[in-house]
Amino acid sequence: IIFNDGQTLRKFLFAMNDRFSDPGMVCDILIWAWVQDIPCGTPFAGVVDLDNGNLLNDWGLGGSYEEQDYSANIRCKGAALSCYASKDIIEGEELLGDYSDFVS
Repeated sequence: IIFNDGQTLRKFLFAMNDRFSDPGMVCDILIWAWVQDIPCGTPFAGVVDLDNGNLLNDWGLGGSYEEQDYSANIRCKGAALSCYASKDIIEGEELLGDYSDFVS
């Protein structure tokens, strides 16, 4: 999500706080936010990344899945980035994906 000014981002954060009972929700959103120079009519814009990638950690340092000692247990494919388990995931196991799945 791209916010053209700080006030709009602030309103969004307050709305999320009002909508969800989890007090950590707004903190999580701020962790996924950054300021970026985007040609949208303002010098900089606030950007919040709220796609499926926020639920996963990156699985490795690059290369193909076959080149690593371990692999991602979640894969995301297609235009809608449908995600699925690539192996059985046991309770407490970290969800690992390939961040390059989110780059088109």
